Amino acid sequence: MRASIIGGFLSASASGSLPFLLPLLMQVGFGLSPLRSGLVTFASAVGAMGMKTLAARMIRTFGFRNIMTINAVVSSIFLAACALFTIATPLLLIMILLVVGGFFRSLQFTAINTLAYAEVEPAQMSRATTLVSVNQQLAVSAGVAVGAFSVESTMLLHHVSELSAADFAPAFIVVSVISAVSAYFFYEMPADAGHQVSGRGVLAVARSATPNRRRPPPPRPPTPGISGWVEISAV
Repeated sequence: MRASIIGGFLSASASGSLPFLLPLLMQVGFGLSPLRSGLVTFASAVGAMGMKTLAARMIRTFGFRNIMTINAVVSSIFLAACALFTIATPLLLIMILLVVGGFFRSLQFTAINTLAYAEVEPAQMSRATTLVSVNQQLAVSAGVAVGAFSVESTMLLHHVSELSAADFAPAFIVVSVISAVSAYFFYEMPADAGHQVSGRGVLAVARSATPNRRRPPPPRPPTPGISGWVEISAV
């Protein structure tokens, strides 16, 4: 739960800033209409929905620590890729990057929310649920605040009073770094973290036991004579 709370706060704050920064970039920076901006932003949700069918299998195969550590870095890369968007970037390419990035971000949130309750006793489940829920809400609010502060700071450094597309790139870099820092807290978890709910421990035991099973020896070929045939029949 500690790793889910701390690492999840960093991941959620970085991802929570995306629905704030991206529509502003599309409408103010690129001049898109609210409808087109919303359709582009919706691509991230498409990737999130597509991940749900694979999350359990991936976690069971690779384990929580491996998935959450590597995925934190991958998600950060796709967040940082938003800093490269310009008015000349094709919308189709932007949507593809958002779909893939939404896939990995959704996988991260699924793993975080599942792992948070892996070692919680049933009597403490209601308190743990409240804590995790409040932590997520605070993380999203913090992400919006960090994104807004980054954009405002960039405008002050550039000595401009109106937003432009160039003012959003540093904000995406800042939130991607915050997301990448969460990988440290996930890496510090034990290798078997969450095996109670992922089923990975059972799978590993089954795989390790399979090669040790000894096949019964093949029957010996019959030897000449009546005694040999009697021996094979007895077997």
